[in-house]
Amino acid sequence: MYPLILAGGKSTRMGSPKHLLKLPNGKPLYQHQADVLRAVLTGPKVHISLAQESPLDETLQSARRHSEKAKAPNGPEDGGLEVIFDSNANSSAESKGPAEGILSAYNACPDATWLVVACDYPYIASAMLQYLIGSYNPPVTCFLNSEGFCEPLLGIWSPAALERLAENVARGKSGPAATVREVKGTMLTVPEGCEAWLVDVNRQADWEAALEKLAASV
Repeated sequence: MYPLILAGGKSTRMGSPKHLLKLPNGKPLYQHQADVLRAVLTGPKVHISLAQESPLDETLQSARRHSEKAKAPNGPEDGGLEVIFDSNANSSAESKGPAEGILSAYNACPDATWLVVACDYPYIASAMLQYLIGSYNPPVTCFLNSEGFCEPLLGIWSPAALERLAENVARGKSGPAATVREVKGTMLTVPEGCEAWLVDVNRQADWEAALEKLAASV
């Protein structure tokens, strides 16, 4: 099982790249998520899926250089990250959304099962991911939110589920949630008191509210 952060979105509503949003301790959101993923999956490197045009900080720039050198050894300066860019090199082509990021990881390592976390969930914690891993049931397991919709970008995807997602995208059906339903994926409700796990941030006001809660919890 490999950890994957999805960070290739355009962040249009936020107005700035979500993965580079700074937490109260000054750490970018993607680095916090990488730390949490390493705490629950201690073996494999954390992979981060980015769009071709995604802005990169110094750590991601270093990780990109290592990733482009045929799996060169990672050093502390690149945060132990493996960068995967989406396959849409033509910026004028229509984006396939988050499915493109997941499938880029699938194409890079087709035999892997991927623990997927989108970069706009600021409250992920070790307990959350341990619960997800402990409840994993192939071909795909993800969370179910309070409105009855699945959260496919907080889940575990097997090669079989990713193969179906690739087939659907090829037919113009790019929503990962539809694939979860088609393969009869497992959808988990969060334990009582853990509803914040599924709170995402899409606008600046969402992020400011999250910062207040995160600062209060320190």
